[in-house]
Amino acid sequence: SLERLEEKQMVSSFIKDNKKVYQATDPKKIIEIMKSKLTRIESILPKLLSLSESSPEEIKVGLYKGKHIMSQNLLKDITASLKKGDEVLIFGIDDIKLMKEDRYYEINLELYLEKIKRLGIHERIIVKKGTELKHIEKTTKYKNLPDGDFGNVTFQVYGNKVAILLWGTLSYLILIENKEVADSYRKQFGLLWKIAR
Repeated sequence: SLERLEEKQMVSSFIKDNKKVYQATDPKKIIEIMKSKLTRIESILPKLLSLSESSPEEIKVGLYKGKHIMSQNLLKDITASLKKGDEVLIFGIDDIKLMKEDRYYEINLELYLEKIKRLGIHERIIVKKGTELKHIEKTTKYKNLPDGDFGNVTFQVYGNKVAILLWGTLSYLILIENKEVADSYRKQFGLLWKIAR
């Protein structure tokens, strides 16, 4: 411990009668030592700040599983995240099927629809051909693709988030928060939108 304090210049040592003797540093000198350290930190601070600003954006990933992930997790997250003028992109949703499988879906869907109406949020939705549509708002546009173009995976893009849903006996929701990933999915959706009818 004394050696570590000596490294920090908090104590000094000298040899007396063939023994190493430690002595506390003059308290006035401690202030000078701390000022010197502060000056060194201030000199490298601009470089540290530029490194933190140029570092890649963090990716946050959440995994949810269960019967009610669409209503209890995804719709609530979308509703909480949306701001005026946002756009939600949805691929492969089936509201009627979801209402049969998730008893909370219809209630949370109504809250979601109420918010998008109030904030003027636009939706573009690509569904399987022949899918019965539950919500048709003025700000919602639908297109469809043949049934064969869909599997048991759907995705939604909103803000800096992408939600990937895997449907099955036990459904899974992968929620990714990252601007680069969201922009990539927006481009993919744009290509699908061009070929959909």
